[in-house]
Amino acid sequence: MPVGTDGPTVQPPRLSSPSKLPAQFEINEEDELMNIKPEDSVSETKSRRSSKDTSGLITDLTRLKAITGDDRIGDPLYVTEYRQKLPDLTQEIIKERTFEGDEFEIRGLSGADLTRHLQDEYIEDDAADGRSDVFEDNESNISSLESDDEKANEEYDTDFDPTEADRLIYPERYETDPNGVGLYERHCEEIGVQPITYFIKHMQDTNLIMKFHGLGPQGMRAIAGNIEINTVTERIDLEGNYILGEGATYLTRVLKDNSYVSELVLSENKIGSEGAVALCELLTKNKTIIHLNLTGNEIDDSAADAFYDMLVANSEIKTLILKHNCFEEYGADSFCKIMDENVTLQTLDLSWNHFQSKGCAALAEGIKLNEGLKYLDVSMNGFGLEGARAMEDALKTNRILRELHCTHCRIPVEGAPYIAAGIQVNEALVKLYIGHNEYGCDGGFFILEGVNRNDKKTLKYLDFANLMVRRSFKALEKELKEDRSLVTVYGGVLVDVASFASKIPRNPEKLLASDPMTKLREYVEKSGYRMIDLLKTFDRDNDWQISREELSMGVKKCEIDLTEDQIDKLMSQLDLNGDGQIDLSELMEGKLENTLLQREAIRYREEVDKKTKKQEQMTAKADPQSFMEMMND
Repeated sequence: MPVGTDGPTVQPPRLSSPSKLPAQFEINEEDELMNIKPEDSVSETKSRRSSKDTSGLITDLTRLKAITGDDRIGDPLYVTEYRQKLPDLTQEIIKERTFEGDEFEIRGLSGADLTRHLQDEYIEDDAADGRSDVFEDNESNISSLESDDEKANEEYDTDFDPTEADRLIYPERYETDPNGVGLYERHCEEIGVQPITYFIKHMQDTNLIMKFHGLGPQGMRAIAGNIEINTVTERIDLEGNYILGEGATYLTRVLKDNSYVSELVLSENKIGSEGAVALCELLTKNKTIIHLNLTGNEIDDSAADAFYDMLVANSEIKTLILKHNCFEEYGADSFCKIMDENVTLQTLDLSWNHFQSKGCAALAEGIKLNEGLKYLDVSMNGFGLEGARAMEDALKTNRILRELHCTHCRIPVEGAPYIAAGIQVNEALVKLYIGHNEYGCDGGFFILEGVNRNDKKTLKYLDFANLMVRRSFKALEKELKEDRSLVTVYGGVLVDVASFASKIPRNPEKLLASDPMTKLREYVEKSGYRMIDLLKTFDRDNDWQISREELSMGVKKCEIDLTEDQIDKLMSQLDLNGDGQIDLSELMEGKLENTLLQREAIRYREEVDKKTKKQEQMTAKADPQSFMEMMND
């Protein structure tokens, strides 16, 4: 039967025993080791052990060292060298085993392959000559030998790892790095960046938070490989790492096929429009990420079309935060179309961008057309009067939006009635933040009245921030609180200076001296208290109000020099709504009136002193004018 590519076909000699090859064809055990393949090492290791190796301490590497006679084999520094030398060494052994001559020649076979080949040759040849009985007669003996070997192997107990030699020679085939630490360190070494200990400790966290770690683009590139193979992390927060557009591109490449990360926060990374476009291209295909925060990344109108394409194609994303960026009018038009066509986005934050009145009007048009948003923040954009007018139609038409933020939007007092008219008809809004605008106390009252006229009573929270209001606002706010549990936030109640001035007597010094609030205020200032501290001290039942009894007990406890009549006068003076309780706003207003009275007393004293001095000068000169002024007095 032909065996090689060169040389004649020969008949191999017959085996003298079915269990043993002729001596010229036997393969030495040490030579056999040189031809072991990585995939054969596990199955053949036990068969290579001799009776002298019962402890399992002789490793494959030791055998290799014995074969080559090179003492450097045990040194890890030469592992790479022997990996290169091993194939050549094996080929030399193969050449020594090659038979040449007229009768037999084998080429290209070595080790266990050669043994199996020769056995197959003998069996086939015997069968052809009708002499297969050589093996058949002793079949039971062969089986018994094999079973004995298997039994011995099963009873053989050792801690020896049969693949240890291959692990040292071919470490990449047996790589064990379950946490990815080795992979990260290799990437850092290749890129030339310092590994971050925090990332090594937390790379397998479900919520990976790495804020302000100074990654930069190359640091982002280093951790990208671990993110690609990570199957645990669901939220990644890389705020403030200055990864730029380059780093964002590295990240998008590894998240392309990721099906685990659902929330991505890249705030304050200066990724610009380049990085934003790369992320939009990613989210056009990746439908796993549903929350994206790109706050403070200097993204401008050049990325607006990419956001439009992404949000039209992706119906899975629920939250998009784009505050503190650089979108202008073109971007506003794009987001208007997005709000019109996308019905699955629930949260959109466009606050602190560069939208002016036309852009804000476009956003308002988008609100009017939208049927999906539940939360919208357009704060710190220039709505002005034009934007306020557009917002009226938006509020009247929209039936989905639940929370709206319009703070710092330069809405003038002329724009407040448009907002109020929209709120009067709106049926969906639950929370409205509209503080820090330019409409003043009158505009605030208009908006509150719009809430009062709304029969649906859906609005439950109204925030005017630090707006100072009049008593008419205070009275309406109290009524709405009782009627529909409306929570209203504002700065405080203004004092009607005109009405107060009409109450000032000719001698405000006497009124100031007799005012019990003066003594209460003097005690507060002397003790280093604030009015809120005084309220807490007097309020015994912790309801943030002071009753007549609590006021009397507090005055006596603090040893304030007030009689019962003066306490009654103070109670009547501070209880503006007549409910028998003094709250913090009433206490603050009483303090403000006392302050105004004190100023009037000072002004009065200055005028009296000035007039007295002038009178003295004219009297000394015997001036008729002094007599004329006495007539006027």
